[in-house]
Amino acid sequence: MPSLKLLIRGQVQGLGFRPYVYRLAKSMGINGTVANSSKGVEIIAQGGKSREFAARLRTNPPPLARITYFKVRQVRVRTFTSFRIIKSSTKGGAGVDVLPDLAVCADCRKELLNPKDRRFLYPFINCTQCGPRYTIIKGLPYDRPRTTMRSFQMCPDCAKEYHDPLDRRFHAQPNACPRCGPELLLLGPSGKPLSGNPIEKAAQAIDKGKIVAVKSLGGFQLACDALNDAAVRRLRRRKARPSKPLALMCENTSAARCFCRIEQNDKVLLTSPATPVVLLSKKASPTIHISPAIAPKNSRYGVMLPYTPLHIVLLRAIRRLQKHPPVLVMTSANNPGNPITAHDSELLAELGGIDLVLTHNRPIANRCDDSVVLAGKTPLMVRRARGYVPQPLFLNQLFHVKQSVLAFGGEPRNCFALASAGEVFLSPYIGRLESRRAERFFLDTLERYFAWTKIKPERIACDLHPDYLSTRLAERLSVKWHLPLFRVQHHYAHCVSVIAEHGVKGPALGLAFDGTGYGTDRAIWGCEFFLVEPDLNWHRVGHLKYLQLTEPGNIVANPGRVAAAYLIQTMGSVPRGLGLEKYAGPVQAMLNAGRSVPTSSLGRLFDAVAGIAGICREATFEGEAAIALEAAARSNEQGHYFKASMVLAKTSPCLIAPEPILAAVVSDTLTNTKKDIIAARFHNTIVQAAVTLTRYLARKCKADTILLSGGSFQNDLLRHGISVALTRQGYRVVHNQLVPVNDGGISLGQALAVGLTEKFPKSEPVRLTPTPVCLLLSR
Repeated sequence: MPSLKLLIRGQVQGLGFRPYVYRLAKSMGINGTVANSSKGVEIIAQGGKSREFAARLRTNPPPLARITYFKVRQVRVRTFTSFRIIKSSTKGGAGVDVLPDLAVCADCRKELLNPKDRRFLYPFINCTQCGPRYTIIKGLPYDRPRTTMRSFQMCPDCAKEYHDPLDRRFHAQPNACPRCGPELLLLGPSGKPLSGNPIEKAAQAIDKGKIVAVKSLGGFQLACDALNDAAVRRLRRRKARPSKPLALMCENTSAARCFCRIEQNDKVLLTSPATPVVLLSKKASPTIHISPAIAPKNSRYGVMLPYTPLHIVLLRAIRRLQKHPPVLVMTSANNPGNPITAHDSELLAELGGIDLVLTHNRPIANRCDDSVVLAGKTPLMVRRARGYVPQPLFLNQLFHVKQSVLAFGGEPRNCFALASAGEVFLSPYIGRLESRRAERFFLDTLERYFAWTKIKPERIACDLHPDYLSTRLAERLSVKWHLPLFRVQHHYAHCVSVIAEHGVKGPALGLAFDGTGYGTDRAIWGCEFFLVEPDLNWHRVGHLKYLQLTEPGNIVANPGRVAAAYLIQTMGSVPRGLGLEKYAGPVQAMLNAGRSVPTSSLGRLFDAVAGIAGICREATFEGEAAIALEAAARSNEQGHYFKASMVLAKTSPCLIAPEPILAAVVSDTLTNTKKDIIAARFHNTIVQAAVTLTRYLARKCKADTILLSGGSFQNDLLRHGISVALTRQGYRVVHNQLVPVNDGGISLGQALAVGLTEKFPKSEPVRLTPTPVCLLLSR
């Protein structure tokens, strides 16, 4: 009989797509079949309204679906007398996007908290609109036997829901209830199971100041009472995390408003299906007093709402014990250098000193950290993981890659990318690759992505830095797989990642500001101005003037030492009265011995200023000094240290001179100017210098689009100040939004740079006819 055959690809499995097709077909009198396959969703439609049926599917798919390919063709097949969902097929090629994990939906939350519902307080409730996906999937097509729910056989009640086309759990693969699904288990410090109600006992322990490891979707989290200062400090010692901010979890936005400022964009992110950690401004007068050890020298808290039913019932139990809305520390359980812990055995072997372990018997197939987002008018991705991966990014038609690419990213925020045609699949946040477990995490995730996407890379891309572990891994695999290896300069990859996101077509001026990146001259770059041409060829047209950096291999710089090194070079010695004397001798010895490298890093300039001003002299995590400097800056201070002579436009490349900035900060510090004023003036100076040089270069290069990328643009004052000033001048200013602006996004830029053209884009010197900056400023 003449019929229509539909093949639909994209995000179409694991969200009730087949039940939706079934109900639509029944309502329109369509006969035929629908099935999941490795190609996507395949449909046979027979009936007078079959074309209308196809059109409605295309224009009005289920809410969570995202269609990337929709093909309809006429076929002759046997006559069907009804419409059925048939068994999935594992044959065929690529075409299916694995769905991210989704936060508990409103319907499941309502049932979870309803004493009359059979799933009352059941910590694994889910439906087609929510629950685990990425973290439980082992293979495609997405069916229960190919997930970690395989060993849980549905009871008659769950099976009835699963097979009822009118039920919202129709073909919900993780469907379960207390009779047939996963179960909670509470373990003591030695790993021995404890009797009693696991939720109630865990809640009592947290209320008493204990640390409890909680098995979440993508791995274990360490939880304690965020209002209990002793508990927070004990957790920091157990995790060997002296001062890096800890994520918080509270029941709802009303609770979060007790200690944070929440704008509408923040609320949208907090309550979205992805439910990331959202960076929120601290409240000046909180009604709940969070431990000062949560985010010291930081203007923000990282806050998320409960995204699993387990989190909801745990917070509910704690609320019954406390007089205030509960706020928990909820941070990933891992030692430095290792990925998030996903298995009980790992947790007990690695992390001693945990009081209790709240675990369960549903295995985690794929590790995944919590995502982190900075909200605002345009959200800024800081870490892309749970709730977003493994959704692909879609490239503008002009930027479809001609060669499929595996890009290895950089460090320490590693994330790989697989690119083919118009799609790029980014891995979840992997982090540092310094441990065997981290490398295994990388390779296991890569193997899954190969299996899911069916992409066979024809090229491999990596960072230019020869000592990155990601570079060494790329070198090994390129030899093993007999694939060409392309090394991509770090800051160029940052700029191209923005081009990939926004489909920038013309020549663009890229500002890549961060802490470190290996330059083509073997210096450490980090305050870079690039002209990127339409064919992606690039030119370094400006940068911060080089200074010598001692201890360049340290990921975490010592701000006191950087300050001393910069002052010795720019002022001849470290001025007395700054409190930097203890750093001067060792740094001078290293400079005299030639144990240093030239750097144009903006991150290191932030370190130096924080060290000089006494805002941060000893750092325990990357970016600590810059975060402290931003937090210290007075919001209404308009002063600055900028002078037109700081911008050296007659050189090639053009330069920003740091000497006047450092001298001014020293002067203010020695005259006891308040630290918040010094911090604000420094920020204002960097903004003015960057905007001045950008305007000059953009006019010379005939570029009207400005790209912002690099970890320094996580700084709100810097990003907002530069964006607003340049937008007012008529420039189009764009930055990373879908991928992290930090090193977690450079694999996207690597993939596009290597895959777009037959010939790898080159960097060539560009000569600009100089214009006096004083003339530029007067216009």
